[in-house]
Amino acid sequence: MSLAEKLRDGSLYERAPSSLHAQVRARLNEQHEKKRWFSLNWPMRSAGLLFAGGGITGICACALVFFSMMFFQRPGGTNVIEQEIVASHVRALMSSRTMDVLSSDQHTVKPWFNGRIDYAPPVVDPQAQGFPLVGGRLDYVDHRPVAVMIYHYLKHPIDLYVFPDTAGHAAVPAAMTTETSEGYSLIKWRQNGMVFWAITDASPVYLKRFADAVVAGLQ
Repeated sequence: MSLAEKLRDGSLYERAPSSLHAQVRARLNEQHEKKRWFSLNWPMRSAGLLFAGGGITGICACALVFFSMMFFQRPGGTNVIEQEIVASHVRALMSSRTMDVLSSDQHTVKPWFNGRIDYAPPVVDPQAQGFPLVGGRLDYVDHRPVAVMIYHYLKHPIDLYVFPDTAGHAAVPAAMTTETSEGYSLIKWRQNGMVFWAITDASPVYLKRFADAVVAGLQ
C-alpha cells in the first residue's frame, strides 16, 4: 500500500493523549486571558505612562521657566551687569577708542563728565600705590550712560565703572565682591552712594589692592 493510500485510509492516525489536549487548552486559555487583560488595561496604562512622562517633562519645564524668570526678570541683576561690563571692557580694548579724555590729572578727568551724564563721578588717583590714572571715557551699562575711569597697573589697563547706587544702600563702603569672567578679574563694591565695578586682565590680588586704594582715596 502506498503512503498516499495509508494517509487516506487513516491507518497512520494516532489519537493524542488526553494530557496533551489539557495542555493545549490551558495554553490557549492563558493566551486568551492575556489578550483580554491587555485590551482592558492598555488605555489606562497608556494614560499612566503619558501622565508620568508629562509630569516629568512638566516639572523640568516649570523649573526651566522659573529659573529663566529669575534670570531675565532682573535687568539690573549682578550677573547681567557683570556681563555688560566684561563686554564693554573687551570692546574698548579691541577698538581704538579706549578713552575719551586722556589725562593723568583727576581735576581734568572729573570735569570732562559734566553735562555728559546726570551725576558727578568721584575720581581719585592712587598713583602712589602703583595705579596711575590715565584717562576716562563714557560708556553704556545697565540701560544708562556711565562714567569709566581708566587706570594702569604696569602694562595692564584697569577700567573702573562708577554709577549711582539706585538701591539706596548706606554711604559706608560695602563688602567687596570678587568675580572672574572670561579670563578677567572683576571686583564690585558700594561707597558714598555709588556702585563701583573694576575689571582687568591682571591678577585678582592686584585688582583687590587697586580697589582698596580707591576706597581709601574716597574716604
